[in-house]
Amino acid sequence: MKRIVLTIAVAAVFIITCTYSSFAGNDCLKKGAFILVQAPKIYSTQTLEEGDSVYFIAPSDVWVNETNIVPKNSIFIGYVSMLKMPIKGINAAMSIKITKIRLPSGEIREFSGKLSTGKSDIIGGELAPPASYNKMTHPYKSRWLWSGTTQWVPSGDYEYGQHRGVKPGQNLFVVVEEPYYD
Repeated sequence: MKRIVLTIAVAAVFIITCTYSSFAGNDCLKKGAFILVQAPKIYSTQTLEEGDSVYFIAPSDVWVNETNIVPKNSIFIGYVSMLKMPIKGINAAMSIKITKIRLPSGEIREFSGKLSTGKSDIIGGELAPPASYNKMTHPYKSRWLWSGTTQWVPSGDYEYGQHRGVKPGQNLFVVVEEPYYD
């Protein structure tokens, strides 16, 4: 009998909690959620400086349960938080911090996020191609005799890095850093 009463009480608490949370508007974008955005114009390390303002547009609605958290054509506003110019052997790099969201109604809300390519939060920063190659012999012993093969390997001298950026219409992601409530 005690078991049945306890089971009913636990089930009632669970149902009341779920019902209350769905009606209380507790739908939110959790930390780590990805929101698809597109760049409206070219943003390049060649033209930007640290602290410059940038914005990105959401091409579709973002729904959580039955709530439209981020309507289509919302604008994510941010700034260039890190910018490194190209040097010998390394391409330029930048990262972008998102601080606000402007809804299509004109309302501006605080938002905490960072721009991501889907692979990395840093745009660029990869190694530049090698400037030259050296021929290198790799000896090996087969069953009865020594032999070798020749391979081209980077010489250690790399080209000067290139500027990097994003193109108009390029699909990127805003990664949510703090929960965002509607």
